[in-house]
Amino acid sequence: MPQKLSAGRMTGFEGGLFDDSDVEDEFQSCYTEDDEWQDSEESLAEGSKDDLDEFSLRMFFKGVSASEGHGKGSGVSGIGVVMERSPGVPLIQVQKKLDFHVDELVAEHLALMDGLLAALQNGARRLYAFTDSEDLYYQIAETEILDDQLLIALGHRILELADKLEDFDLQLVSSFELERPLCLAKEAIGDSSVDNCPICGEEKLSSKMIKMNCFHKVCSDCMVIYVEHKLRTSQVPIRCPQVMCKNIISTSECKSFLPVTTYVLLERFSMEADTDNGDRILCPFRNCSGLLNPVYYLSSRASSSAQSDINRIECPECHRDICIGCQVPWHSLMTCVEYQNLPAAERDAEDNRLHHLERNTRRRRCQQCSRMIVLADGGYHMTC
Repeated sequence: MPQKLSAGRMTGFEGGLFDDSDVEDEFQSCYTEDDEWQDSEESLAEGSKDDLDEFSLRMFFKGVSASEGHGKGSGVSGIGVVMERSPGVPLIQVQKKLDFHVDELVAEHLALMDGLLAALQNGARRLYAFTDSEDLYYQIAETEILDDQLLIALGHRILELADKLEDFDLQLVSSFELERPLCLAKEAIGDSSVDNCPICGEEKLSSKMIKMNCFHKVCSDCMVIYVEHKLRTSQVPIRCPQVMCKNIISTSECKSFLPVTTYVLLERFSMEADTDNGDRILCPFRNCSGLLNPVYYLSSRASSSAQSDINRIECPECHRDICIGCQVPWHSLMTCVEYQNLPAAERDAEDNRLHHLERNTRRRRCQQCSRMIVLADGGYHMTC
């Protein structure tokens, strides 16, 4: 018996195989052929509600994908398939976690493919398949041409498998009808539920979210950045990042997601915060009120920075360079020792440039009036 590919929606078979009246008009001129299709459709309608014979199966399938938010291709995918002869009584189940992450539409195609293979292996001759994916439905049942080459190739493979059946019917149904295969697919990939991170605004897998004692959730990537920023600016103890929340995040809560080095610093700063806040310094720029913790920077940079730049940091608030040792704007033209040997009245940025000029040219500052003098000849002892 030749294979027949039919299509339909669960919302009514009574009007014939096709909902479009123009398509029905085309077939009205061929009474015999129209009767055959009508008979076939009636048998499908009965088969979708009642028990099927030993060579027929109903198949509900679902493919799912969950992104981890680290860019394209990052995440997990899985499929779930449930086949039955009697309504609500599973006969065959397919559950698989894919070895790679794919778009959800690709996962839907793979679920249908695996379902067809399982049905053929179990001797099925007639298969009534149900999907809630409109893209898949129109591609397979309505032969709609897609642009994606991978989906085209998967579609061809699905039709090749369907050709091995006497009858294959793909119907578009509501998502409610696919709860069972959806659960199988989700179980296959683990915790596939997602939450929206209030900091980065991205959807992340629930397994990647940090739930605090106040019940607010933030993704682990954002929490690491948030805690490290608080350590740099000496804002310890650390509060929940949720706006208006006053909950203090304990060090034990941070242990699960912080890098070891950052966690060690957090413990250290937390103990110091309980006894003394005197180590904090204010950003030296007049229009900035950022607070900095010298211990954090010296601990984190001691092994990686050149000796000449070890005290050079960027204020996390105004993003300008600061000398953490001298607690002044960065003195790029001299070392800390040279800077600290300057008279207190000459330690601003303009004076730094003048001292650099004096050291590298024949100019000197008059000790009486402080004006710059160019040495033409003779010794360096100059007065007004």
